[in-house]
Amino acid sequence: MDFAEMKRKKERGVSNEEFMDQAKDYFKDADCIVTVGINSEGLIETLYTHSTDLQAIGMMEIAKEQLIDEMEV
Repeated sequence: MDFAEMKRKKERGVSNEEFMDQAKDYFKDADCIVTVGINSEGLIETLYTHSTDLQAIGMMEIAKEQLIDEMEV
C-alpha cells in the first residue's frame, strides 16, 4: 500500500482497494453497476455496465438522491 492509499485509509477508514474488494463481493450478482471516481489528475472517470444508457443515468440519479437524503439526517 503506497502513501496515498494509507492516507485515504486513515481519513476514511478504508483504502480504495479495500472498498473495491468489498464492493466486488456486494455486487457480484448485480445487473447494473455504475462507478464514479476522481483520478490523481482531478479528472472524473465513470465506468458502468448497463442494459441501456437510460438505466445508468437513472441509477446515478438515485445515488444522488440517496446521498442528499443522508446529508439531511
